[in-house]
Amino acid sequence: MKNTLYRIVVLFLFTIGVHGQEEKLGVLESDTTWLKEIIKFPINFASDISYEGYEDLRFSKHWSKKDSSDFWTYAFTWHIKGVQKVNETILESHMKSYYNGLMEAVNKKKDFKVPQTMVLFLKDTGNNQIDYIGKIRVYDSFHTERIIVLNIQMTQFYCEQTDTSDLLFRISPQPFDHDIWQSLRTVTLRSDYCAD
Repeated sequence: MKNTLYRIVVLFLFTIGVHGQEEKLGVLESDTTWLKEIIKFPINFASDISYEGYEDLRFSKHWSKKDSSDFWTYAFTWHIKGVQKVNETILESHMKSYYNGLMEAVNKKKDFKVPQTMVLFLKDTGNNQIDYIGKIRVYDSFHTERIIVLNIQMTQFYCEQTDTSDLLFRISPQPFDHDIWQSLRTVTLRSDYCAD
């Protein structure tokens, strides 16, 4: 009896450790110049986005420098359980909730009502690598305290072995033909993201 209980406890701790290790590592890979952050769902500033999993973010080295060409350039994936069928309406709703909540949470101006985020997504039928493209008009509470317009690309992946979906977003205020998008495309899912 004692032996069986011991085995169950060890197996339970191992399972927690393996899951925690994946979450700590994330599923994105990038070179060492990109800053990394992982946020578990539900995200406190956007709790109505009701996924189970985590958000894995990568920020370009100078993402916070207003005069840099990679200002506000970053990528993130929502690594979430199950098959997630998204469309333009769902993406627009999620991004509005996400950015409204985020900008409200970091707003430093007392008695200031952060302007609402506006989002537009379109299905990208001309590119095999990207599912959706769009624009986000958002108030930048972090750096400029002004409205900025971000370009966004989203690609969706599904892993049958682990029953997880990844919604990979790449974002920059730079136009899609700017060199920064080449750099953004180097932020990818790890080659083993779909391993058992």
